[in-house]
Amino acid sequence: MGMIPRETIDNILDRSDIVEILSDYVQLKRSGRNFKACCPFHNEKTPSFVVSPDKQIYHCFGCHAGGNVIDFLMKHESLEFPEAVRVLASKAGVEIPETTNRSGEGESVSTRVYEANKVAGAFYRNMLNGEKGRNALKYLNSRGITSQTVSTFGLGYAPDEWESLSRYCRSKKISVEILRKAGLTVPSDKGRNDYDRFRSRIIFPIYNERDTIVAFGGRVMDNRLPKYINSPETPVYSKSNILYGLNFSKKGIREKGYAVLVEGYLDVIMPFQHGVINVVATSGTALTLRQVDILKKYTDTVVMVFDSDQAGEAASLRGLEILVENGLKVKVATLPKGDDPDSFVSREGSASFYAVVEDAKTLFDYKLDLLFAQKGKKDIGAIVDGMLPTIAKISNAVIQSDYIRTLAEKLGIHEASLRVEMGKIKSDRPYRYEKPQGKYSLPEAVRNSELYILGLSLASAKRFSLVQKELGSDAFRDPAVRTIMSEAKRIFDLGNDTTLNQAKLLGRLRDDERARNVLLQAMAKVDIIEDPDKAVRDCISCLKKENREERLKSLAEKLKQAQVNADISGMNDTLRMIDQIHKERVV
Repeated sequence: MGMIPRETIDNILDRSDIVEILSDYVQLKRSGRNFKACCPFHNEKTPSFVVSPDKQIYHCFGCHAGGNVIDFLMKHESLEFPEAVRVLASKAGVEIPETTNRSGEGESVSTRVYEANKVAGAFYRNMLNGEKGRNALKYLNSRGITSQTVSTFGLGYAPDEWESLSRYCRSKKISVEILRKAGLTVPSDKGRNDYDRFRSRIIFPIYNERDTIVAFGGRVMDNRLPKYINSPETPVYSKSNILYGLNFSKKGIREKGYAVLVEGYLDVIMPFQHGVINVVATSGTALTLRQVDILKKYTDTVVMVFDSDQAGEAASLRGLEILVENGLKVKVATLPKGDDPDSFVSREGSASFYAVVEDAKTLFDYKLDLLFAQKGKKDIGAIVDGMLPTIAKISNAVIQSDYIRTLAEKLGIHEASLRVEMGKIKSDRPYRYEKPQGKYSLPEAVRNSELYILGLSLASAKRFSLVQKELGSDAFRDPAVRTIMSEAKRIFDLGNDTTLNQAKLLGRLRDDERARNVLLQAMAKVDIIEDPDKAVRDCISCLKKENREERLKSLAEKLKQAQVNADISGMNDTLRMIDQIHKERVV
């Protein structure tokens, strides 16, 4: 990938609204001029993640992560800089000048894997709609899947051939190495050409939140085993980081106020086709903390829909307890025996499916009923042992207390005895808040006066001009502040803007991590100042006095040394400089 021109990056930032884009990743709530949320980069209960629409930046006061919208995508999606810029360019409708050579030299592995997945997705779709995919398309139609749904979800077909995809991809200049890294091909044990991983299967593309294909799932059309195979872990895909269908359902989740969590691909596709617009799947894996964090960006409530034969599985209950432990409200709905979401909604429709969801039990009631059925109501000890660890995971003390009282009533025992037993439970919570570690740290040895002047001057061309006139650049002791002021001057000099696009300034400091941190701290400091014009004048005066005092202190040391050395000439020169400083008028 070639260098992306600075002018193009600036244009992308000008057309990108950080609030609109970050709303796809975190639940933003207005707070004055800004928006707040719980930080997606560390575990916290009190929101300290602030997004400024005026400055087009974000900043976390907890872990000190911050930057512009490009920085956010790089950190949140593990993208390299050019990849994040291209994602934004696509959203903003900005065309990036093509400077990449055909060999892909210089592109990251992730970029080339994404491209390989894109080509493979198109190949599988073409196969499904061609002669070789006739039976596969007939199979999908027999399952009630419409042509519109096939198109929406990008379904495809891998033909019963060993090298059809690999030959096609090689014709598109995709290397054998990248096909392997994408998990699309597998090396032959006999030293021959690599063979295709997916053969004679319906193909389900797996998308990330940005509608980009990161992996594939393949399903047989008969009774062969395994019924499903999936892409392996790759540079762009980890199954613990993906919720299948979220790219289609995230808007519906926000509209409905909750997510319906199911197990497999068709359990998402068929309900979605029938109008269940807030459904996502774990794709057969146990629910992970990362998936919980993803859900928290869109909702605080999850309804798990169990198959009748899945209900009560210990792994499923542990997954639900992870949701509870991380502050989400959890309910459990159970379908009639023999049904899964796919079959039930196909037969009964979305209204009946939502009725089942509406009748969902809380996790407390669900688990208690399950224990009653398994142990019998007389085995009080086993029921208490099963329920108290779940109740202990609930962070809200009021709800926790109410559950203890309810459990005592249902078991016919004293509430006080349950509280005694509750006190014996050691929290096994592995998700508690820990002070985040990483490269985001507070800038050291930066005077407050310099930080305030920096933040105040960058928000206004008038104030910036005043600072330049009164102080210039030599007045700033910190080299990072001087670097920022110098780069800001270049941006102001380019046009007649009255305010500086601070997201753009951050982009130009990409290679200076300390300068970026200093800039973020400076902008955070001045956010609540009511009269910035008066404040900048006061800070200019303060900085001048500080510089004066530092000069006097330095000269006093110099005078002391001259006296020790009996340097009469040096003493006289130093005294004249001290006298001159005292005569200067400081305002």
